[in-house]
Amino acid sequence: MEITTKSSMGELVISHEVLSSIAINSAKDVDGVSSFYNKPVDVVNTIKQGSLKVMSPVRLTQDNDDFIISIYINIKPGKKFQKVATDVQAAVKESVQNMTGRFVTKVNVIVAGIDFEESPDSLEPCESKE
Repeated sequence: MEITTKSSMGELVISHEVLSSIAINSAKDVDGVSSFYNKPVDVVNTIKQGSLKVMSPVRLTQDNDDFIISIYINIKPGKKFQKVATDVQAAVKESVQNMTGRFVTKVNVIVAGIDFEESPDSLEPCESKE
């Protein structure tokens, strides 16, 4: 999917990868987002479109000139899901609208998991007397 804008001076094309990058960069600055979940590719639609794209944490749907964005995130432990998701929605919507000039009708935030930090002790092998 691409955004194409035509004017008297020429044509402007913004690719799906650029839109995904804008969404990811704005979401990673939100307090509470620890990483992104690479959502599996929808194989049927990918084959229909004729490309095999790498798994992406962002899915974009275009409705005329408007966008619906879904982003899959992992959050830090101890953070409130609702606050993090609301902040991600606002950040992604504002960034995409400001950089593309297109209206974002909806931002779906899917919390895929929680990234727990592993303690250094858990990485060492266990010793037993056997």
